[in-house]
Amino acid sequence: MKKIFLVLTAALLTLSIFAQQGTIKGVIKDAETGETLIGANVLIKAGVGTVTDFNGEFTLQADPGEYNLTISYVGYEATKRKVKVIAGKTVTINVSLKTITLNEVQVVADVARSRETPVAFTNVLPAKIEEELGAQDIPMVLNSTPGVYATQQGGGDGDARITIRGFNQRNVAVMLDGIPVNDMENGWVYWSNWFGLDVVTRSIQVQRGLGASKLALPSVGGTMNIITKGIENKRNINIKQEVNSDG
Repeated sequence: MKKIFLVLTAALLTLSIFAQQGTIKGVIKDAETGETLIGANVLIKAGVGTVTDFNGEFTLQADPGEYNLTISYVGYEATKRKVKVIAGKTVTINVSLKTITLNEVQVVADVARSRETPVAFTNVLPAKIEEELGAQDIPMVLNSTPGVYATQQGGGDGDARITIRGFNQRNVAVMLDGIPVNDMENGWVYWSNWFGLDVVTRSIQVQRGLGASKLALPSVGGTMNIITKGIENKRNINIKQEVNSDG
């Protein structure tokens, strides 16, 4: 009899406690797609909260009062919502989170800097590229760079070959914004795969000898790093005309 009495007392106390609390529930969605977010964090205060279920829904029990809910999710901007909880009542709050927009990141990895990097290097600026390159492959603009020799080989697009300090392309690391583009098997670079690269090239840095790169590259002869223009580059039209002697 005593056990039954204790169980009933505990049940009544539990019901009394819940009757004194209020309920907060809602749905968390992506602001652009409208899709529900699974596992979004909903905090009523530091260390107290819940996460959304497979339907993007959540439910919280709280004592009567005003709260600032903090809703967050990986890759989305966190937001706060003010809610008022009333005993025995349910407050519904639906939140749409915006994705975080990242700013432009300019890749400057493996670029030598004057008086900072003990590497012999030459920077080829945009003006030189625009004036001298024409419709040739990019290596051809480096012929006036110390220690560099470039040839067009067969004369067609993509046939260029570059030599630095006497080492051919197999021993020259060619990078695009710090990312190696040499063939993984033989270290060769096929310039025909990079047609139009000159249009988006900001500058070219040639490092003679073992360069500043921290990657395992075939750079015994040197390193050629092509830095491209960022997203600030505006749409434009370039017209080129070349005249040469035939025969």
